[in-house]
Amino acid sequence: MGGIAVLVVILAFLGWRGVLDGRSPFVIWIWIPYSILGSLIAYFILAFLDRERRVRSYHLLTIATVMIITGPAAAFFNRLFEPIQLFTVGFFEEGMKILPVLLLAIYVPNLIRTRKDGIVYGALAGMGFNIIEIGLYISKQLHDNTLLESLYLHSTRFGLWGFGGHLVWSAFVGLGIGFAAESTKHGWAKWSRAVYFYLISAVSHSLYDLGLSGLGMTLISFVEAAIRGMDADTMMETLGTAPGPLNDGMRYGVYVWTIVLIIVMIVQVRRSFRLENTIQVEELSTEEPVVMREEELARLNTEKLFSKRTYTEYPKKVSNKLVLYQNLLAMQKHTARQEGRALDDVEPVATLRQAIQSLRNA
Repeated sequence: MGGIAVLVVILAFLGWRGVLDGRSPFVIWIWIPYSILGSLIAYFILAFLDRERRVRSYHLLTIATVMIITGPAAAFFNRLFEPIQLFTVGFFEEGMKILPVLLLAIYVPNLIRTRKDGIVYGALAGMGFNIIEIGLYISKQLHDNTLLESLYLHSTRFGLWGFGGHLVWSAFVGLGIGFAAESTKHGWAKWSRAVYFYLISAVSHSLYDLGLSGLGMTLISFVEAAIRGMDADTMMETLGTAPGPLNDGMRYGVYVWTIVLIIVMIVQVRRSFRLENTIQVEELSTEEPVVMREEELARLNTEKLFSKRTYTEYPKKVSNKLVLYQNLLAMQKHTARQEGRALDDVEPVATLRQAIQSLRNA
């Protein structure tokens, strides 16, 4: 593990050297706040999906690791294979983006336990890559265009609300890791779907960069132009550097190309929520009332995809912590049972029970 970490850091250093090409890092990092701002809605949606067992520090760690380390490491490989970069870009970028998520799934197993967890953390990894890439492209574009034109052109990479293509591809690989986390199998039987989903995302990404991006962009641009009564010459005048059909085609065209992946993930998020709810009910129904009261269990049974139980008899902060600790406890118990371990041997189980009792007594 230590050797891999050192190697990736070295690759990141070399990647940064190549990306900067003698320039100050400031020319890229000055645009990071703008990139973060454009990604906030996407982040809040992902955080909402992860609300059952959200640990925000790991969200930020995933984003930052891809931004600073594994994203630049992917850039190193892209430069190394520059003659065939368009063929290999998906494999290197999807591989390096998902690396922090894979390590979390292995070394912090109770963090990523379901398909939904994998999708969320995969998307967060894609967000980290998107943030640094947008900053890089804006800094480069300023050599050829005005500031406003550069912002319009590369802000298309945010997609809808910050859910750019990088988030879609990484989230799909994360779905495969989520399937592995749910599995009780071992070796290839456990991780095979993660590998297949990685290959699907990598091929989809590479084909998109090879030119198939034009399919969605052309479709959306011409449909919007027809609706607005614009001819092709008028539409092409902006070249994506100002509002209009072409800019919208560049922004949303990726969803035409990845629509199947998106539909699959939406379906799996719904199924994953039902699975988590079932696990929580089963594991928490055996707890003492000091950990899970009967009325709290009843509220858990009525939880829906877009709602979370609250305990109005407690202050909001205490209620949120109680729900979080109960959900974490349920997943700890479920993991222990999957691995055949006695609950008495699982230290976090006792710790979480004690934390819940302390909150009630505070």
